[in-house]
Amino acid sequence: MSRQPSADLPGSACAKAPLSARAAKEAAQWLTRLHAGAMTAAEQRRCDAWRQSDPEHERAWRRAELVAHKLGLVPAAVALPTLRRADPSQRRNAIKTLALLVCAGPLGWTAWRAAPWDEWTADVRTASGERRSVTLPDGSRVTLNTASALDVRFDGTARRLLLRAGEILLQTAPERAARPFLLECAHGVLELFGARLVLRQHAARGRQAAHSSVAVLQGSVRLRPSDGASAAAPVTLLAGQQARFDANGLSGDIEALAPGAGSWADGVLYAEQMPLADFLAELARYRPGLLRCDPAVAGLRVSGAFQLRDTDKILQALAATLPLRIARHTRYWVTVGPA
Repeated sequence: MSRQPSADLPGSACAKAPLSARAAKEAAQWLTRLHAGAMTAAEQRRCDAWRQSDPEHERAWRRAELVAHKLGLVPAAVALPTLRRADPSQRRNAIKTLALLVCAGPLGWTAWRAAPWDEWTADVRTASGERRSVTLPDGSRVTLNTASALDVRFDGTARRLLLRAGEILLQTAPERAARPFLLECAHGVLELFGARLVLRQHAARGRQAAHSSVAVLQGSVRLRPSDGASAAAPVTLLAGQQARFDANGLSGDIEALAPGAGSWADGVLYAEQMPLADFLAELARYRPGLLRCDPAVAGLRVSGAFQLRDTDKILQALAATLPLRIARHTRYWVTVGPA
């Protein structure tokens, strides 16, 4: 069912053109049925015929795939068992929300544009709310956080990883060949020396520009910014240190390791006097759909260690301890506002 992108590439005028509500809904229905494992061979042929019958149908299908992946409405690795168990109202909500986002103007387009094709073709990737651990060819161990994508490029001269999106926790393994271990992201290259670390790529948010952050739990790391024209010299970080950086170098001072660094790998979201808006932005990474924060409560402070296995319970706990109201437009569209 998957095809290579053609005229409808991210950034093209064709991709940004509005879609009809009918095409968006039909695309959402077909895609949800496909991921639920409920599509027969005959229905698959009908779906193919539907896509080929009208260029708008194909555009709606592509946009539905990308929006669903980015927002975790139909997570690739867990959709089959999840949607098979879901009751009809849950499936209808998923279809309704997906259709709205596909058809929406700025909202739907932003979510779609944020999921480039190279994330889809990465060697290892996770959907929203999913975490996955992988043993690399040299015995190193990497855990991908929610909505992450990673390429593995080992050869005779170097062990190289490319983080395309999201966040990883990496424990390097020693080897006799002593090939350098290089970890690359959008903003630089890290050379690792017996390191255990967390690396995350942060998208632009509000006034904060896109950047990456690294937290060194063990060993040491030498960081080189990706901008070859930058005058910034390589920076060494030791165990117990963390830093933010962009293509030009460090974007601030080297700091002591924050409490709870890497706790997500154990299924825990840790917060210490975190503004509610920031906390909800973090929580939104681990649940499908959209989670909004009303500006009226954005400055409330959150502290604690929260189990990520049930994000709805986290929202309930917030409402029980803070003057908040959780408004559920659908299961996939939630707003947190004042009580």
